[in-house]
Amino acid sequence: MTGPPCLRVESLRMFRTILVPLDGSSLAEQALEPACRIAEKFDSALLLLRIVPQERIAPALPLLATRPGVEAPAPAPRPVMDEAAAYLSSLTLPSAIRSVSSQVLAGAPPELIVATAEAGEVDLIVMSTHGRTGLVRLLYGSVAEAVLRGASVPVLLVPSRAVTEKVSSPATPTLRPAGGSAA
Repeated sequence: MTGPPCLRVESLRMFRTILVPLDGSSLAEQALEPACRIAEKFDSALLLLRIVPQERIAPALPLLATRPGVEAPAPAPRPVMDEAAAYLSSLTLPSAIRSVSSQVLAGAPPELIVATAEAGEVDLIVMSTHGRTGLVRLLYGSVAEAVLRGASVPVLLVPSRAVTEKVSSPATPTLRPAGGSAA
């Protein structure tokens, strides 16, 4: 007898796959520690994602690409993609993680993070915030905020202050359900 579904071992794996988007910065890597702890606790697989931003913005509508002066985005150069893949494979993660895979894409980070989560059957996104405020945030936007609003899975945000705090004071991540409403 296997017992009721709520008591089966496979039902204890709350997060089968955890997506960790990384941009190559030490700040983004701050998301690795909580992601690894969660992966170890729930026997989850990690999917490390590095997105190489496009140099040119893609047209909003395919029809605009036929207009003079509007160019489709150029593919990222192969050496840049190879460097991003090498970065992901150079990361050292605990051996207790069940499975670690990596993926490198080129394009707009928020959209590709959300699309990867949906396509890869991801159960949780763990990422750091860059802590931009004011004019810089207005000009560059917030990848974390866009992911939080667009994701259909929970997003765990590791605040940027975690980098500047003392080691003895652990960062307090923010967990919000899909859609961005407060937990």
